[in-house]
Amino acid sequence: MIIKRILNNNAVMSLDEHGEEIIVKGKGIAFHKKTGDIIDEKVIDKIFVMNNQETKRRYQEILISIPSDCMSACEDMIGVIKQNIEKELSDKIYVTLTDHIYNLIERVKMGIVFDNALLWDVKRLYVKEYQVGLIIVDMIRQKFDIKIENDEASFIALHIVNAQMNTEFHDVIEITGMIDDIYDIVESQFDLQIDKESLEYTRFIMHLRVFFERIVNHENLKSEKSKTLLKILKDEYPRQYQCVMKIIDYVMMRYEELLEGEILYLLVHVIKLTEQ
Repeated sequence: MIIKRILNNNAVMSLDEHGEEIIVKGKGIAFHKKTGDIIDEKVIDKIFVMNNQETKRRYQEILISIPSDCMSACEDMIGVIKQNIEKELSDKIYVTLTDHIYNLIERVKMGIVFDNALLWDVKRLYVKEYQVGLIIVDMIRQKFDIKIENDEASFIALHIVNAQMNTEFHDVIEITGMIDDIYDIVESQFDLQIDKESLEYTRFIMHLRVFFERIVNHENLKSEKSKTLLKILKDEYPRQYQCVMKIIDYVMMRYEELLEGEILYLLVHVIKLTEQ
């Protein structure tokens, strides 16, 4: 491999066998090197293949602007996240989480503290991601010798969810709020307090997460085989169907197209939540 561009002392741009740009990292990989030189394969530690051009561009900017020790620590943290989160993560986590952690360190040094109004929602809606976030918070404390509250784990969790959904961070914030609003719609419609420790509640929240993931990725469920069952459930559970249609109307204020397959599965979960 040939150096196409030097990003920092430990990272360079190169081309793979298909002529696609890749980021090659290794301690001192660019030391005393210049564009056009051959990369010493013995010092290669990681090779990043990023298909999204915008993610690749932003990651190059981060490599240039963020100290290498911070970059290395963040990559270790992302490795821990991948070990603990079963679902595939988008490469954008190398951009978004690294940038967040670097800015967190800078904020702490300046004594700036952010109020996390979403803390409770994140802990409740993204339980696994929040638990992994706590691990990362502890790693940040140890690596950079700074004092940060456990609340920071909710921000880490949102970045993990962002990488799982492969969307923009502001969309994850919005979706988090919308899931909470949908939960409120169900409670108010049936004048009940849903047990947040119940299995049905957990399943409902997980369904909503996948529901929104399909929407943002334009992967709605097919509805051909669900029309008959939907009609049966609509007739048998009219209040639940009315509740689901309120949810659909609310979601469609932000997202346009929803198929009957989505309505059916939402209806099934609302029935399970309210018929106990």
